Amino acid sequence: MNNVSIIGRLTRDLELKSFNEGKGFYTRFTLAINRVQHKDMQAEADFINIVAWSGLAETLCKYLKKGSQIAITGRLSSSSYVDKDGNKRYSTEVVAEDFKFLDNKQQIV
Repeated sequence: MNNVSIIGRLTRDLELKSFNEGKGFYTRFTLAINRVQHKDMQAEADFINIVAWSGLAETLCKYLKKGSQIAITGRLSSSSYVDKDGNKRYSTEVVAEDFKFLDNKQQIV
């Protein structure tokens, strides 16, 4: 089973991108997720890459902006590629399948 649920804040404004001659849409973004280190209670952040497709991408781009808090559920997707120096690199991202706005209604206008 491949399920992910995370809560975080957007690190930048979202940008809706198209493919297939404008017939499909997607957006890629990063969520900052606070993590507390138990030793000294110092907060650190994890930065998780997310991709959303089609109607979900359009909705997210319409209502969210940098700093918005959101809950995302989805699945992990990993891939590899060869960089310009010939090194094999790996990438992991969350493919968003559902979401909840966590900011209050006054902030989402």
